[in-house]
Amino acid sequence: MNQEWNRNLSLKQDIIEKCKELKPVEIIVGVLCKDVETTVLNVLNVINEGLYRYFPDYKKVIVIAEGGSADKTSEVIDLFQPYNSIEKIVTSDIAGGGKGAGVMTILEVAHEIGAKCVVLMDGDLLSIKPGWIQTISNPIIYGRSDLTVPYYIRDKNDGVITKNLVYPFTRALYGIDIRQPIAGEFALSKNLYEVLREHPLFPPDFGVDIFIVTVAAAEGMKVKEGLYSLKIHESTTRYLEPEKFLIPMFRKVTGSMFDLAKHYEDYWKGRSFNKQKMFYRECFSQKPIPVKIDINSLKKSFIDEFTHSKEKMRRVLPDDIIVDLDKIVVNGGSLDSEIWTEIVYNFAAAYKKAENDQDKYDLLNSLKTLWIGRFASYATEAKDMDINEAEIIIQKQAEIFEEKFNYLRSIY
Repeated sequence: MNQEWNRNLSLKQDIIEKCKELKPVEIIVGVLCKDVETTVLNVLNVINEGLYRYFPDYKKVIVIAEGGSADKTSEVIDLFQPYNSIEKIVTSDIAGGGKGAGVMTILEVAHEIGAKCVVLMDGDLLSIKPGWIQTISNPIIYGRSDLTVPYYIRDKNDGVITKNLVYPFTRALYGIDIRQPIAGEFALSKNLYEVLREHPLFPPDFGVDIFIVTVAAAEGMKVKEGLYSLKIHESTTRYLEPEKFLIPMFRKVTGSMFDLAKHYEDYWKGRSFNKQKMFYRECFSQKPIPVKIDINSLKKSFIDEFTHSKEKMRRVLPDDIIVDLDKIVVNGGSLDSEIWTEIVYNFAAAYKKAENDQDKYDLLNSLKTLWIGRFASYATEAKDMDINEAEIIIQKQAEIFEEKFNYLRSIY
């Protein structure tokens, strides 16, 4: 996404006029609403209750970004009536696209309305509670953070793009231990959202979550974890159909992550690196809802796709890694964290040199194949583990990404 995308977009005039009437505002909660007819009314009512209960003395607005739904989301939104002390703005997205287009729309409203704190919530949340609004907002309101990111209690097979790729990569490059950098919900300061609005890499799709966190870290903003809770949302049910949901999401998130690594190369290459002693802490909260996966199907996908695209991978990966991958495929071995880390770093370096969108797509497609192999290996290792034992695998993997950080520097 280029800068021209940002400059040419604007809200409808009636929305701009309403913002002028309401400004200045302390808190807005932006709700992303596309094809969420069964969940959005409850989400809006809970947000309404949270704002009314916890922020009685603040000027507050709920902004609903309706992303061109094919279902009855718009009709359901019309049914929502906030309390008298809370304003409601409903707007269509200012550009075609996905989640990023909705976020951009909300941030444009925040800019026009002069909001001091912006909270972003997905319209398909099933587990949202009124207290979430207070918990995620407080670090921004009290000037202790520019970005608050939730730590959701998730099943060992949930958040698989995060666990094996986004979390360790982000932790190693930017030095922030934010366990779920693409959690989906955020609270942002005015300082941060104004930087995001003008950024040349603002993505229109699923890449927006990692974009928000990476920009905050690389621009020297304060990032904190907050809002510790179970998360249940409708999209988790689509994990059993990875080609329809997880794979497109993988491409968008990873592409944005690699684009940002190139953009901020001077920052992460030049920062001092101090490895800290890690303690593996135990989580003994409520148990998350189990996420079912088909390990055998994942393994078959990996083997079939690797066999088909191995020659393309030779252009990216050193010979010794190709040899290791051949052995894994032939002997049914594990694609372990050591090999996986070097694979990711080699693909990040190749992505930097990609000359066009097709080259980038081909690279992401090959990495996707290997990510499926890593996911299958992780799932096999964690099969009989509880969430704490599985989490140690993820933490040790992140440490390997840190230990091999100079390897990335040397090849990038």
